[in-house]
Amino acid sequence: MRLPQEAEETLRSNIKFCFSSEFVVTEEDAKWFQENLGLADSRSAFVAFYTIVAFPPVGNGPELLTLESILENSAEDIQELPEGLGTRFIRLTSFEGEGAYYFDVKTDKIYDVAWGQEADLSSGQLSPLEESFFDFLARYYKKT
Repeated sequence: MRLPQEAEETLRSNIKFCFSSEFVVTEEDAKWFQENLGLADSRSAFVAFYTIVAFPPVGNGPELLTLESILENSAEDIQELPEGLGTRFIRLTSFEGEGAYYFDVKTDKIYDVAWGQEADLSSGQLSPLEESFFDFLARYYKKT
């Protein structure tokens, strides 16, 4: 499992936001994500990123949530939003803006979902912002 160069450079320059300066992901880590989030691909950059990062550094876009916040929001989303949100689609950012980024645990795709489009995401009517979490991180942490 690896991260895009842009993300790794940002993390290494903000090591205080990481659990450790060793960027190591174990099979046990990957298994935890599969069991607790239903992640289909244990080699996803999602696993590498959230195994390493305690507090995601801000990049180009809304601030990414911590893993703890993702888990808390998923429980809320299951109760309050259309079917699939909080289980298949997990929210990566808050709704403080006019929408949020969602990660599809089955396909590894990222969606930019505006307020009111939650049912469209759940029914498969939205196009992905990025085809993988790896590509999303590369864009999010790209130097501008």
